[in-house]
Parts: sequence; C-alpha cells; structure tokens
Amino acid sequence: MGSKASEGCRRREAGRGRQVLPALVVVLVGLWLAWPLAGQSPDGVVSGVVRAGGKAVPGAVVRVEGSDLEVLTDGAGRFRLRGLPSGDAVLRVEALGYTAVERVVAVAEQGILVEIDLAADPVVMRGLVATASPLRGGVSYQPARSLDGEALQRRSSVSIGQVLDGEPGVAMRSFGPAPARPVIRGLDGDRIVVLENGQRTGDISETAPDHAVAFDALVSDRVEVVRGPASLLYGSSALGGVVNLLREDVPRSWDPGGSGSAAVQVSTVNRELAVVAGGVAGGDRWAGSGRIGYRGGGDFRAPGTLGGVLLGTHSRRFSAGGGVGYAGDAARGGLSLDLMGHDFGIPEEVDAADEEVEIRSSRQRLAGELDWHRSGFWERVELRGAATRFFQQEVERERGPGGVFDEDIEHEFTRHTVAATLTAGHGSLGPLGEGAVGAMVLTQALAATGDEEFHPDARSTSGAVFFFEEMSITPAVRLQAGARLEAQRARALPNETFPGLRDGRSSVTLSGSLGANLRPVRGLELGAQLARAHRAPLVEELWSHGPHLGTGRYEIGDPDLPNEIGHGFDIFGRYTAGVVAVEVAGFFNRIDDFVILRATGETESASGFPIHVYEADAAELMGGEGVLELRPNDPLTIRGTVDVVRGSRRDGGRTPLPYMPPARALFEVEYEAGSWWLGVRSRTAAAQRRVAHEQPTDGYTLFDLQMGLRPGGGAAGHFLVLRVDNVLDTAYRDHLSRVEDRRFPMPGRNISVSYRRRF
Repeated sequence: MGSKASEGCRRREAGRGRQVLPALVVVLVGLWLAWPLAGQSPDGVVSGVVRAGGKAVPGAVVRVEGSDLEVLTDGAGRFRLRGLPSGDAVLRVEALGYTAVERVVAVAEQGILVEIDLAADPVVMRGLVATASPLRGGVSYQPARSLDGEALQRRSSVSIGQVLDGEPGVAMRSFGPAPARPVIRGLDGDRIVVLENGQRTGDISETAPDHAVAFDALVSDRVEVVRGPASLLYGSSALGGVVNLLREDVPRSWDPGGSGSAAVQVSTVNRELAVVAGGVAGGDRWAGSGRIGYRGGGDFRAPGTLGGVLLGTHSRRFSAGGGVGYAGDAARGGLSLDLMGHDFGIPEEVDAADEEVEIRSSRQRLAGELDWHRSGFWERVELRGAATRFFQQEVERERGPGGVFDEDIEHEFTRHTVAATLTAGHGSLGPLGEGAVGAMVLTQALAATGDEEFHPDARSTSGAVFFFEEMSITPAVRLQAGARLEAQRARALPNETFPGLRDGRSSVTLSGSLGANLRPVRGLELGAQLARAHRAPLVEELWSHGPHLGTGRYEIGDPDLPNEIGHGFDIFGRYTAGVVAVEVAGFFNRIDDFVILRATGETESASGFPIHVYEADAAELMGGEGVLELRPNDPLTIRGTVDVVRGSRRDGGRTPLPYMPPARALFEVEYEAGSWWLGVRSRTAAAQRRVAHEQPTDGYTLFDLQMGLRPGGGAAGHFLVLRVDNVLDTAYRDHLSRVEDRRFPMPGRNISVSYRRRF
C-alpha cells in the first residue's frame, strides 16, 4: 500500500510539473511581449499626488471633466490617468472632508506630474464611504482596501466571494459559486459583517455555507473591505472584519439631465449570461434612479469530476431597484427600493443526476438616508436606515417517471430586519481633533417551518451608543480612541418543530479600540490598533437540533454558549518611493469562547447525516499580509502578494481550528497603455495539512490572463474586458470549499467577456 501511495505522489508531482512548465512559458511570453514596450510612455499620461496639510489623501476621486475617466488615489495619495488627448484638461479632485478642487493641466505626450493640495471642509461627494472610520479624513488605523468602477468590472463574477478572493487577507468560502462568501483572516460566517451601504443586508448568508449574499457585484459601484475587528462601529458580528457593498440607488450628486450605463457579461465555464442597465435623471435639486439586472448560468464545468461537471451549481438571479434623491444647500437625502429573486443549486450527490437541492430566495428592501451639514462645532449629522424582508426555501428535488421532478420543501425561512444608525460628527475641541458620536438599533425576527426544520423561531433586538475620537499630537502623529456599549436580547420562540421551546438571553457588552497613525518621513505611513470586540451566538448555534438539508449535517446547538470576546492587535506599514510601493500587515487575535462546529464522527439514523455539535473553546489566530509593487516605468506594473493565517485552540495540543485558509501567493504583471491593457497572473495556494475534522488539501497553482480595451482612452464611455481564468484547466480543490467527497470540485478553465457602456 505504501508503494502505491508513493507512486500516486510521484504521479501527482509529475502532473504538477507538466502544468507548471507551460504556465511558466505563459508568464515569460507575457513579460516578453510587455517588456519591449516598457520604455515607451503612452500618449496623454497625467500622474500626480493629492495632499492636505502635507499629508497624503487616499481614496480621493480624480476625474477628468467632460469624460468618463476617473481614478482613486492610492494609500500614498498617488494617481495616474492614461489616454488623455493632447491639450488642456480639467481635473476635478473630490474627497470627503475636503473642498473639491479643479485644476487645468496641459497634457503632453511625455506625461506630466502634478501636485494638488486640498483644504479641509465637510462636503458631500459622489460614491465614497469610509467604512473603517466615521470620520472623513483618510487616516487609517487598520488595514483597509477598496475597489470601484473598472476594478470591479475586471473581477465581475457570480458572487461577491469570488470577486474578493485573492485580495490580501481575503479568501472565499464556497459551496458552489453562488453562495461563495468572503473569509477574512480565517474568520467566516457571522464573524464577518457584509453590509449594503453601511447597513445589514437582511439575508441569512452568515448562518451557513449554503446561503448566499443577496447582492450582485455587477450592480455595485464600490466595495470596501476592512481587515480586523470592527465591532466598535458595526457591533456584534464584526469580530473579524467588514465588507461594505455600495451602490447609488439614492443619487448623491448628478449633472442636470440624464446619464446611465449598461453592461453585459458572458462566461463559458457555466454558460452564464449577465446583463444590467441603469440610469439617473435629475434637475437642480431632485433626481431619480432606476436599474434592472439578470444573471443566470448552468452547472459549472469541473475537471476531475464524474462527467466533468459539478451538479447542483446552477444559479439564476434577477434584481431591480431605484430611488429618489434630494440635494440642498445644507442637507441631502433620499429613499431607495431594491427587489431581488435568486434560485441556485447546492451540490448533493455527485453521481446522482436525478436528485438535487435547490435554494430559492427573494428579498425586498427599503432604505433611506439623510445628511445635514452645518457650520459650528457639530459639523454634520447622518441618518441611515433600512427595512428588509428576506424569504428562503430549501427544496429537495427528485426526478420521477417522465422526467418530472417531485419537490419537497424541507426548510423555509422568513426574516424581517430593521436597522438604523445616527452619527454626529464634530470639529476640533481643545486637544481633541475630529470625532463622532452615534447610536444604533437593530431588530430581527426569524420564522422557520418545513418538513425537516432544525431550529425554533427567534427574535433579537440590540441597541448601542458609541464614540470615536482623534487627537493630533504632531502633524505626523495622530491617535484614535473609541468605545461602544451595546445591549442585546435574543428569544427563542415555538414553531411546528419546537412547539414547547421558549428561551431567552440578554447581554451587555463593551467594545473599544486604541489606535495610532504615524507618518515620520515622506512616503512612509505606519498604523496600529488594539481592539476589543464581541459576537453573540446565532440562533442556529444556540437552539438547533435537527437535519440541515443544505449543508448535509445534523446540527445540535448549545443554549449555554457565552458571547465570544476577542482582543486583537493589528499593525501595518506602507512605504512608497519612486517606482516601489510596499505594504505589510500583521495581526494577532485572541478569542475567548470561540464557537466551533465539531464533527462527532457519529451519524443520525433517520436522516443519514453526520452529527455536528456547537461548542465553545478559547482560540488564537495570527498571521499577516504583504504586497510589493514595482513600476519600472509608467505603463508596466509588477505586483506580488502573500498572506498567511494560523488558527488554533488554546488547549494543550494547540489543536487546529477548522477551515483555516492555506498560505497563498499571487504574482501579476500588467502593461497598461491609454486605450488598452494586458495582464498575466499566477495564484498559488500551499497544501493545508493542519486540519481539524475536514479533509486536507493539496497545493495548487492557477494561471490567468486578462486584457482590456478602452476606445478613446475611456473618454467615449466604452470598456471591454476579456478574462481567461485557470488557463491550464487545472483540476484542484480549494480548502475552504464545503463540498465534501469530491475529488476536484472547483471550476475549470473559464473565458469571460464583459462590456460596459456609459452614456
């Protein structure tokens, strides 16, 4: 048997060698094609830096007036615009907390460098929200990342998990592509808060891996990711990080008249078609918006599976929405409505084509916002609120005579969510700099029914008050402190499966953070934060007792589980000098009463599902991320990214936590001219042998190609992207995939074409 195993290892290694060699050829060819052009500077390049009081302003929008060209400044305040026609161009620079600036520049063929200084002023601007801070000054105390516009279209995919997979510290939990959800630094599910315009989405994606986020990235204007504890601002569940999905159903700013966009995307791996269209029309004070979208595809092709297809991975999503906005001299606000329907499959039996599990969901969401700006100590007041109804069915389907499916609704959920946040920001007060105080309320009601329901109905209410203050010690040193006091009440209520259950629990928790931001020399920024965060257990973790069809488990909860309490430390550094940009980050997170779903090794006789129990134990997670970017000249960029995380129980044996992502590395080379760009990328994941109850996985390397076209340098509003993922059609298994008992359950080669037109 050992001889056979050794032979299998040799075959696998040989197979990897055969894959790596042509992949290296692909990378070298890409470099060979790009390098002769590296010394050429494309026409119409404008580079520069945006500062305020000598400090870099990250996340500022730099827009070319009269065109569709716009970019965001990076962490060092840098920006680069390509493909401008020769002559004079008007640059408009906007950043929340600063007065907008317009600068006329003379565009030359060899490119020019401009420096733009902003003056502090509480203004409202289009499409920029600081998820990591209630302030608008652009100072960071923990690692954060944002994607918008063209960057999102380049990554457009069936789920937000796939869009963000590969970002520093961000992996993807998958159960097929549709319910894929972000994992940040090894933390998953309810420990990562997914927001929509700063408020809870109202879906149930956090409760189990078979549930999807009720949001299509194709209609997103911007995505922001905060790595590390964020309970100070977002309360329970933000123990590991935040993903904020932003779209402007409520118009924030507009030009009189109308504007809009339309996009279409096709993908080969699952024969997917996605289309979306929307627009805004308004006058001096009022504007209205509307959009409609569809995304649908079949089961994806997966090399190594029986028949080459992973059954039960189809998906169909329809969404529509719109809103009305008002912009006055001192106030702005509006209302929006979003409607969504989503049906998708869950892999069940790989060799049983006549059986499948399908999730069917719908969501209706009404949201509103109001901003008031004034002179004086209290400079701004912001009110955000949303009311959501989410409905989901888990359906077991079995093909009968004549090909007709017999359907049984095993689980049915209805969740109503109401959330509101009030934030007031103030100016400097003595030694204190800017600050904010706020209050939040969140209520949720969950009703469950079905033939195999596994938990009771539940209601929960939480209310909180918080403050966040900054202090400027010197122009190069800033400190931050904040605290949040939150009260929570959760109740279990009887339903058909649990007719006699009535239980409840209450808690009052304190979250807080201390941070520092240092900029000792030009181009160098250092940040650190010490935070205390918490998470209240979910209904499923407390009171479940039954078979969960979607996950294929018999789950047993524990009503005595305490709240998770985490103490985390984050540190990061960014350095930019000439052609080099470096960012490194490290973290340590110690969590008491960390809730773990443990496999008992037993099987429940009636359902045939393996029994899993929820239990609490002390845990530690540590790791870090690093990004190195080289720009030997303007059009060529070489970038490398690595991240690693290690999670353990704090027991004598340092037992591994389940489903920890393996160490990963990404390497990419990109050549970007004004009207086109070309990129080559490799993604490598190490083998993960340090496991709890899940299966270990081998390492793998994937190769991708991308190219894009911007006719007229983007000024005409056209943008086309061609993407080839997994070029070599590698068969591999991702460690965070919840699809068990499959040899290679991940997608094969995929050719994707997307086109967007702005008008």
